[in-house]
Amino acid sequence: MQHLTTNKTAFGLITRRLNDPRPILRFLHNARQHEHRIDRAIIAYSHQVSEKAVAALRREIRTDVVRAPGDPVLRDRLLGAGLTPDEVDGLLDVPSWPCYNEVPYGSYRNAVLLRALLGRVDYLLFFDTDIQPRVLTSCADGRATWADADFVGGHLDHLAPPDVVATSSNYSGYDIVPPLGFDGLEDLLVGLRKEAALDYLVDCDKHGCLNLGPQRPGQPVPTNKVLGGNLGLSLDAPWKLVPFFSATYAIDDRCVLGRGEDTLLGQATYTTMGLALDVDLHVFHDTYDDFPRAPDIKRKAIRNRFYRACLGWIGRNPFLTWYLDQIGRLETDFETAIERQREGLRIGAPKAARHLEDVRFKNLPAALGASLATLPEMIERYERLMVGWTALVEVLHPETVRDVSPDERGGPVSMVA
Repeated sequence: MQHLTTNKTAFGLITRRLNDPRPILRFLHNARQHEHRIDRAIIAYSHQVSEKAVAALRREIRTDVVRAPGDPVLRDRLLGAGLTPDEVDGLLDVPSWPCYNEVPYGSYRNAVLLRALLGRVDYLLFFDTDIQPRVLTSCADGRATWADADFVGGHLDHLAPPDVVATSSNYSGYDIVPPLGFDGLEDLLVGLRKEAALDYLVDCDKHGCLNLGPQRPGQPVPTNKVLGGNLGLSLDAPWKLVPFFSATYAIDDRCVLGRGEDTLLGQATYTTMGLALDVDLHVFHDTYDDFPRAPDIKRKAIRNRFYRACLGWIGRNPFLTWYLDQIGRLETDFETAIERQREGLRIGAPKAARHLEDVRFKNLPAALGASLATLPEMIERYERLMVGWTALVEVLHPETVRDVSPDERGGPVSMVA
């Protein structure tokens, strides 16, 4: 196929510590088994990098390593491309790093995305370190059955049409929400803005919150749900994309990384005339790092993971609610939506604390208050990010952007917030 021989394809990975080459090598070997060429791997890290791991990767593939909380080479290349210092600061600023040594998920992914754009990559394929290029099709009595996954082909085959900007799919493996059932669960899920999971959890005694995938992918369908650990992006028309963005907030003097940098990207395709597709490629997610052991909320490790996820969703929700309101996709107004979340947590959080015998869950209403308090700052960060993004797109594609109408660029929220 043409896109396999004439276009540049890169793998993208984000990680706190780059000390293990195996996640990249697994996907590289999978690509080669299916006769796909990958031109480079782009890895954004924050805390540590192992030269031994990088050397192992570079023996197999060109590897670009980017430091997410401030990479001088990336900064110089953006300045060299013609951006102003203020525009570059908007793209690269990580205010949580000096205070807490933490990097928002959106900033990690943007470091990869920016490096790919400057490198004239055509297709960027993201996966996470706990993802494997195979599909779990069944699991009974601890015995798993797998189907082969053509990860690269499954994305590239559907990224080629000019209107498609993103391809994604759900995972196979255990869900991030473990089996749960107690009086107040619905309130808790409303407060977390995860109420869509309620029907799924009602039957958790049957499926154990284990998601299975098909032997072969079905037909792709339009979607607004994209997942950063199983994501393909077409970079040929970046004016149809927006950068990633995720919020941060502090509770008990600890920085919480908001989830949802991929959620925002999926929603933004409605404003940019781009099309996102669910390609039904359910690659495996080893959610708790101990598959096939079933998650039990009574186990401390599972409860800790769920609590962190709750804090992450609460970090996402105020900004996402604001954004959906701005683009006219919120079912009600902002204040009503936030009050519904606040009331859900007020009722559901203490009941979750009692059921789980974990007092930390009582903190969730306070966490929402802390997240809401940072919303003006998050909006300002997003506006600066979008100004920088608009400038970069115009620098990289000056002739094309001049010919693109304001409607095709997406309007004020997607391009300049």
